[in-house]
Amino acid sequence: MAIAYSAVVLLGVVGNLALILIIARQRELHNVTNVLIANLSVSDLLMSLVCLPFTFIYTFMDHWVFGAVMCKLNSLVQCCSVSVSIFSLVLIAIERHQLILHPRGWRPSLNHACLGISLTWALAVLTATPFLLFSRVTDAPLKQLPSVFQEQYRGKVVCVEEWPSREIKLTYTTGMLVLQYITPLTFIFICYLKVRTE
Repeated sequence: MAIAYSAVVLLGVVGNLALILIIARQRELHNVTNVLIANLSVSDLLMSLVCLPFTFIYTFMDHWVFGAVMCKLNSLVQCCSVSVSIFSLVLIAIERHQLILHPRGWRPSLNHACLGISLTWALAVLTATPFLLFSRVTDAPLKQLPSVFQEQYRGKVVCVEEWPSREIKLTYTTGMLVLQYITPLTFIFICYLKVRTE
């Protein structure tokens, strides 16, 4: 498990950082598609640097040792990174659709791409905000363990989500399913289906 996590982190950091630097340094690569791909790499890089190492250590140790701020930040970055990646794929699908089906019509410019990226990050942070509010460190779940394990976890905490009610959590997770999965997948499917059938 340690080898697998380390390999993913190493490849994620080196690969995404290399791609971002190549696109940033070579002006001939400054087009809409590459800017959107670079944005996708930034979100993946963020996940590799901020989330994967902490998730591995948390999984390995079975308790949280990084404090309350990192508990909130880790959850926030995970949600943001996933949202930005998905929204970036939607923007890429729109750009490809316009380029292939309407080469002489309206096509997104670099300014449009930058605006789309800004909106993507703003929406991702907005939708991830509940993790800042409801993620916290607590020892309550560890106190519910059988007595044979309680001594082992005495003084230790876990990082969990504590929602005000089950209904609010269900509403949020259903909304995120629609926003992060069903709607983008449908949109991307329609864009590429139209490209294929033309």
